[in-house]
Amino acid sequence: MTASVAITTLLVMTGLPIDAATLDGERLSGELQSLSATQAVLIIDGEPREIALSELQEVRPSSAARGDTALPPSQPALRLRDGSILAPKIITAAKQQFVLINENLGEITIPATAVQSLRLALLDTKITAAWDGFLQRDTNDDLVVIRKGDALDHVAGVVSTINEASISLLIDGRAIDLPRERVFGVIYANTKSAGINPLCVIDLTDGQRIAASSIHLNDDALDIETSQGHALTIAGKDVHRIDFSLGKIEFLAAIEPSSIEYPVDHPLYLEEVWKYRRGQNSRGEPLLLDGRHYDNGIWIHSGTVLRYRLGRQYRRFQSLMGIDDDLGDCAPQVGVVIRGDGRVLHEDQVARGDDARELDIDVSDIRELEIEVISTDPNGICEHLDLVEARLIK
Repeated sequence: MTASVAITTLLVMTGLPIDAATLDGERLSGELQSLSATQAVLIIDGEPREIALSELQEVRPSSAARGDTALPPSQPALRLRDGSILAPKIITAAKQQFVLINENLGEITIPATAVQSLRLALLDTKITAAWDGFLQRDTNDDLVVIRKGDALDHVAGVVSTINEASISLLIDGRAIDLPRERVFGVIYANTKSAGINPLCVIDLTDGQRIAASSIHLNDDALDIETSQGHALTIAGKDVHRIDFSLGKIEFLAAIEPSSIEYPVDHPLYLEEVWKYRRGQNSRGEPLLLDGRHYDNGIWIHSGTVLRYRLGRQYRRFQSLMGIDDDLGDCAPQVGVVIRGDGRVLHEDQVARGDDARELDIDVSDIRELEIEVISTDPNGICEHLDLVEARLIK
């Protein structure tokens, strides 16, 4: 099947109970009747409703658990440039291509130009930030990353082959074989991938992600074609979410603030205690609101002001807001002010024990978004705010 045919194939998924969300925050429950390259048809309360894919954020089987999935930190992870994340049980590379053996997906061959990174070793909290830093690098060389205690170092060159025993690296034309067990991971040089733009990304319950150019429900399984042209079958029970946002949404946890202000003159101020965090609270645990854990969000101490450059690119700012449940015996209350270009867009008071609140703020034509958390107690003890699933929508 050609890429153009794959994208335009009509996809029929009649009778599949689903929950869906649009980019504007509307949540729908019903059955997914049909899906094409441009629109979805849902049956809601017995009536069909057409939704353009450009306005659709996600579709989830009704049986899927809420929240996001992630690979176990002990599981090797291969990231592709199309957004896919695969967990190979066996992986080898030679002659500009990778061969993976995956328990759920079978054997897959992928061109080297499609690969962004490969992590082979355990990802623990001591080196998570360092590995994230490597993932963000713009590099013209392959980087073989090696763990040294609680730090990561690297060697630059060209990775030629990977087998079960070693990784071969060319440095200035000289071949060096590194024992595979010594290698934490590999960051691949920036290249132009030959892959096409995907129609959607499928999140699996085991934490894997697959970019698909077409998708079709076949009884209780999904037949898909990946953006690399592979035909795969995925059991319906293994599907966590089908994501259609594809660049239309930017999560605040993935964006670096343009500036951060801390209350450095506060008598109790300690940077390690008061600094804002992404995806975890001050205890290093996932964010916890209304008894549910989230690893996508930001944690902000009172007295902190975060600013983000929007550049008039977004329409909505949406988030779930509340005081983290993981606070021991503390019972704080904080003020929250959200401004756009200096103008107040939202102002609120949030106390522990309040139900989490949904934010949906118009940020059209806004250059800079500012989030301020305000202390309501002179001591400022335990005054922490969670913004989970905080996102900007184009």
